[in-house]
Amino acid sequence: MELPDVNYLQLIMLFMTFTILILGSMINYFENYIPVFVSQTFRYGKFAYRGKPSKLKVIEVPKSWFKHFYVFASVYCVCALYFAIDVYLYDATPPKWLLSYLDFLCGSTRSTDCDMNAIIIALTLLTLQSFRRFYETWFLSVFSKGNINLSQYLIGYIHYWATVTIILGEASGFKEGSLITQTSLNPIQGFGIVLFCFGWINQYKSARILSYLRRNFTGNVVTTEHKIPRGGLFEYISSPHLTCEVLMYLSIYLILYKNQTFKYVFFWVLSNQVETSLLNHWWYQKTFKNYPKTRKAFLPFVL
Repeated sequence: MELPDVNYLQLIMLFMTFTILILGSMINYFENYIPVFVSQTFRYGKFAYRGKPSKLKVIEVPKSWFKHFYVFASVYCVCALYFAIDVYLYDATPPKWLLSYLDFLCGSTRSTDCDMNAIIIALTLLTLQSFRRFYETWFLSVFSKGNINLSQYLIGYIHYWATVTIILGEASGFKEGSLITQTSLNPIQGFGIVLFCFGWINQYKSARILSYLRRNFTGNVVTTEHKIPRGGLFEYISSPHLTCEVLMYLSIYLILYKNQTFKYVFFWVLSNQVETSLLNHWWYQKTFKNYPKTRKAFLPFVL
C-alpha cells in the first residue's frame, strides 16, 4: 500500500503554532477560568504557576536541561551541513537513506528550489547559533532551580530536528531527479545575513548581561535570584534575547525565501517568543515595583 505524500514537518509546525496561540490566549486572558493543569503545563521558570496544584500530575524536569537541546542541535546541524558541503562542493551523491528520510518527512513531491548558496549559508548560520547557545547554556548561563514541563523539554528537540530537516528537505539536489542550482545572493538575502549577525551578537550580549546578574566581578556565581537586567537592548525591551531569536529566524527565512515550509518554522518561533516575552514582561512588572515604565515586552516602543 502506497503511503500518502504528506509534509509531516509542516503539520508539526502548524500544530505547535496553533497550540501556543490557543493556550497562550487562554493564559493571557482567561487563566482564572481554565483548568489548573493547563497553567501548570504552560508556565515554567520564574513565571511558573504558584497556586494550588492540580490533582493531575505534571511531569517536570529541571530548567537547566534546556542546555541538552543545543548538544543535539549542534550535532544535527553539523551532520546536515556536512551532507550539503559534500554534495555541493565535492559532487557527492546524497545517500539513498537520506533521500528516503526526507521524502517521508517532507513529502516526495516537495519543492527543491533552494539553491546551494542559500542552503550552505542558512545551515552555517544555524550551526553557529547552535554552537553559541551550546557555549552559553553550558558555560555562561546561571540557571535557577525552576522546572519546565516535560512536553516543553521535548518540544525543544522537535524544533531543532524539524528546522534543520526542513532546510535540507527543500535543498536542490536532495530529491531523486532534482538538479543542483546555484545563483548569486540577492539584496534581500544579503540583508538577511546582516540581520542575523545583529541578532546573533545582541543575543549573546543579552545572555552575558543576564549571567552577570548572578555573578560577581570575578565571574563566580553568587546568587540565583532574579534581578532587573539593565544595559544593551534591555533598556528598551524585557527579553531582547527572545526578540533576537525571532530576528535570526526571520533572517534565515529571507535567505531561504524559496523554501515553502520554512515560513511555518518562522511563525512557530514568532508566536512562541512573543508569548514568552509577554509573560516575562508581566512578571517583571508584577515583581519589581521600580521596573522601568518605558520598557516594552518584545518590540521597542511598540509592544
